[in-house]
Amino acid sequence: MRLEQIRLRTFGCFQRDDFELHKGVNLIFGPNFSGKSTLVNAIFFTLTGKPIVPRVDASAIKNAKAYSGTAGLQFVVDGERYQLYRATGKRIQLRTEKNGGWQVLFDEKRIKVTETLLQERFGIMHDQLALTTFLREGEIFEFLARQSTNRRDILHTLLGIDRLIEVRERFIDTRRIAKREQGRIKAHQNSLRFNAQNVHETEIARIEEKLKGLEAAYGTQTGDAELIAEWTQHHRRLQTQFDTLTRQQNEALRGCKDIGQLHEMISEISKAIQESTGLEEKREKLIQQIGRLESQIAALTSVCNTLRGLIESEDRHCPTCYQEVEQEVIQRIVDEKEQEKSQFCDELEKHKQALETETTNLKSRHELEQRLETFQTGATLFQQRIQEIETVQTELAALTSRLNARGIQRSEPNAPEIPPVLDKSKLQVQIDRERRQLDKLKQEEAVRLDRLASLHRVNREAAHIEKTLLSLELACTGVEKTIATLQKQILRPAEEELHRWLEKMRLFSTSRGSGGETRIDLQRQYLLPSLTIDGVDRSLMLLSGSEKMFLYLCFKVALANVLGNPGFFVFDDPTLHLDGERKALMVDFIRQLAEEHQVVVTSYDEDVRAGLAEAHLIEMKHNV
Repeated sequence: MRLEQIRLRTFGCFQRDDFELHKGVNLIFGPNFSGKSTLVNAIFFTLTGKPIVPRVDASAIKNAKAYSGTAGLQFVVDGERYQLYRATGKRIQLRTEKNGGWQVLFDEKRIKVTETLLQERFGIMHDQLALTTFLREGEIFEFLARQSTNRRDILHTLLGIDRLIEVRERFIDTRRIAKREQGRIKAHQNSLRFNAQNVHETEIARIEEKLKGLEAAYGTQTGDAELIAEWTQHHRRLQTQFDTLTRQQNEALRGCKDIGQLHEMISEISKAIQESTGLEEKREKLIQQIGRLESQIAALTSVCNTLRGLIESEDRHCPTCYQEVEQEVIQRIVDEKEQEKSQFCDELEKHKQALETETTNLKSRHELEQRLETFQTGATLFQQRIQEIETVQTELAALTSRLNARGIQRSEPNAPEIPPVLDKSKLQVQIDRERRQLDKLKQEEAVRLDRLASLHRVNREAAHIEKTLLSLELACTGVEKTIATLQKQILRPAEEELHRWLEKMRLFSTSRGSGGETRIDLQRQYLLPSLTIDGVDRSLMLLSGSEKMFLYLCFKVALANVLGNPGFFVFDDPTLHLDGERKALMVDFIRQLAEEHQVVVTSYDEDVRAGLAEAHLIEMKHNV
């Protein structure tokens, strides 16, 4: 994209003015309050729809006496000429030159639609232009003061990986839902496993075998003696089963006096667990607060060290503004920062103690949950044994009643004697009763098999959710690796390009003969250049104002070349606060940049005007 003309209508201090732009360097020269920065703002506003100064409403840049202001640009892209107009009333129009006239491509008030069209057609993005193409006054200090999270979001937008981040967040949400579903399935598995235990197979086989003997005895008319012997054996078996069930029931109480006390303990533990809900969230918040406090303490320590360096320096002047350092004022600031740091340290210690307490509470709750599960299992087993004991007692009572009715005398406890004769009709009654018991057990076995099938089905669901969780973990890891790879692929060439420009401008150069070198790292702190000179990290805050300016401009050019520069750069007074030597170096930098790109520069310095004598001059005068 090559800019050809700026067209303004009631925009800022201009009523109706047009300004031509040429290839190479375009110098907008004039005194303060002559409208130089307004032209820069007009270019940025036309392309992005926002003022170049952040957090300023678009309506503030129109002429104070007009209802609306309009800024326009005429430019050439791929051999085709366009005119783009944007009004502070949020209306935008794009024209293209055809057959000697101008044809309107679109005329819209819908902001999202127009921004999408401009990005697709010309690659215009607000964040990319602001960071790589334009330089406004004071921008470098605002960039250095940005939070790392803010620079990270800008980086993600520039690299186009914000969509990947959204995908990763969706994967994480899906994984969270899958974990909840996994917990539900595990709980269902536990209940089915307990209910699916095989407790009837042996009993069914025993009754079937017994029925064979009874039916054979009935068919061959072996007499009542064998029937009484069978009853006696059955009586002993029931008594043994009764003793076993009673012992298991007592073991299920696990030290409790009775089932009431067991239920009371279950209720108390459940109440304690319920009251301790939210411990994970509290602990996570404490961890976040500790991280925030540690970051604030580190930042205050860095600021105090920097200010102490100014106090202890032999040069009593600020390296940025060259004003004399007032040590007493700075010392008071240091004392205030130290006091604030002390308060943060106290608060950090309290948070750490609270974190330790919450961790201990969370561990105790986990122990309570395990104990609750043990008691609940015991209570369930106790209830089952009650039903089984009642069934055995009923059978024992009925059998004892029948034996007593036949006049059986006991020689020892629970051991009936066999009388010589019993009525054969009793044998048929026993056969019928055993058959009914067998049918009941077979029905219960059918229910057990159905539950077993349900358990197998839930196991398959558990295996499926396990595979799903593994896939989501791999997907999250893959997306994170893709994001890291994209950052490296973009930032590494940017680092090399930045280093090339620094060498070209002879900034931070060291003796090659001694093996020294300057290394640049844009990944460590998200776009904030990290300098390592001769193996020693150098803080950007300790660089001089001119060094920061040159480093920042080289950073812009390097990042623009990697991300795709639109074809021009716009610098608003880049020589501000530079001495004569640095001004000459800046002029040389602009000349070299103009060999490949169109450059628009504003200045009020006669030395810059003399150094850029070959540039296209746009001379501004005071607006009254």
